[in-house]
Amino acid sequence: MDTLEIIIAKIQFAIPSLPKGEKSAAVYIAEHLDIVAEQNLSMISSAIGVSEATIIRLCKRIGYDGFLEFRRNVRDSKIAAEAVIKGSRNNRETIAADIRKVMSDVISENSEIMKNVLALVTDEYGRAVDSICNARVINMFGNGDAIIPCELLAIKLMKIGVPCWVVNDQDLQLLSASAMSEGDVALAVSHTGRSKSVVEALKKAKQRGAITIGITGAVKSPLLKYCDIVLHTGSVSAASGGDIIARRIAEQIILETLYIKIMSRMEEKVKDRKMEGAVNINQIYKIAEEDEQKDM
Repeated sequence: MDTLEIIIAKIQFAIPSLPKGEKSAAVYIAEHLDIVAEQNLSMISSAIGVSEATIIRLCKRIGYDGFLEFRRNVRDSKIAAEAVIKGSRNNRETIAADIRKVMSDVISENSEIMKNVLALVTDEYGRAVDSICNARVINMFGNGDAIIPCELLAIKLMKIGVPCWVVNDQDLQLLSASAMSEGDVALAVSHTGRSKSVVEALKKAKQRGAITIGITGAVKSPLLKYCDIVLHTGSVSAASGGDIIARRIAEQIILETLYIKIMSRMEEKVKDRKMEGAVNINQIYKIAEEDEQKDM
C-alpha cells in the first residue's frame, strides 16, 4: 500500500508528460485526495469535466489496475495516516500525563522540605544576619552543586556592597580560610556536613578567629563542631528521586531569607550602593560608546 505522500508524488511526477485531459484529472485528484476517497468514478468525472475513461487511463499510467484499486489505496492510506495521528496524539497525552505526575511529586516533595525549613527556624537566624551585616568579608564554602546557592547569594550581596567570595576548589577553600581573621564570616553549605574540604575550611576559618556559619541537614556531623551558628535545612528521604534538588531548594530558602533580612537592615547603604552601581555602569557604557565612535 502506497502512503498518501507517495500517491501524490506519483501523480505530480507524471503530470508534465500527461495529455491535456489526464493532466486536468491529475491536478484535481492530487488536490482533492480526501474527496476522491469518498466519491465514485462518475462523480469525479463530472467534477473535473473529463471522461471516466480518462481517469481510468490516468490511474493505470501511475501504476494501478484502474480507478477502483487507486481509490482503495487512497482510502487505506488515509485510514493509516489517521491512525498514526491518533496514536501520536494519544502518545503525547500519555507523556503529558506522566510529566504532570512527576511534576506533582516534585512540587509535593519540595513543599514538604519548605515546611521542614520553616519549622526549624530559631534565633540563630538573627545571629547570622548580625554577623554578615558586620562582617569585613564573607567567604562561602561548598562542594559540588551545593556551591550553586552560595554563588547566587554572593552575587546579590556584592550588588549591595557586601564583600563576599565563593570558593569551590578544594585547595583554594583551605587557602582562603587560612587568610581569614576576626571580623570575617565563613559560611559553609553541606547537606551531610561531611564534605571533607568544606569541614576543613570551616575548621581553619574558626581557628583564625572568623565567625563560622553552617547550613546543613545533618543533626550530627563533623561540620557542626566548627560552627558558631547552625541553620538546619531539615531531612530529606534518601530514596526520593528529587533528593538533590530538594536539598538545594532548602538551602536556597535559607540563604534568600538571610539576604532579605540583610537588605532590610542595610536599607540606606543598599540605596546608595545601587545608585553608585548604576552610575558606574552608565559611565562604562558611555566610555564604550565614545571609544566606538573614535574607531569609526
